[in-house]
Amino acid sequence: MWRALAIMAAARALTGCATSTRTMQMGVLPQGHQLVTLVVSEDREVVHRECAGVTTGWALGCHRWRRVALPGAGDVKLITIVRYTDALPSTLALEIDVHELCHAIAALQPIADPCHADNGGIIRSAADPAFRRR
Repeated sequence: MWRALAIMAAARALTGCATSTRTMQMGVLPQGHQLVTLVVSEDREVVHRECAGVTTGWALGCHRWRRVALPGAGDVKLITIVRYTDALPSTLALEIDVHELCHAIAALQPIADPCHADNGGIIRSAADPAFRRR
């Protein structure tokens, strides 16, 4: 047991307290833009950098947006959501989150919902066919 603890401690000392960031996009639009980008990070510096100029003081996250003109639809907002987390979500959870955010953001804009354009409504990170759209 002591040996296992010593190995784990040595591994942690060598790798440090590694932090991670995950980014996912969804909702491809006709010009190739993505409607939604979700950035989730355990690294507060990533959040500070991504949110620079958006918030004042310490923030646990932010959202940014920019407008693009789409033929026949007018201006559409492309949304980036950045948030800090104490533990990264699984790839499956992140994919579900960005998918549902995509539907919500699309519903508030004058566009056809593009949220199944990139994946056909199939959660790619789920190996189990039960997760597929019905």
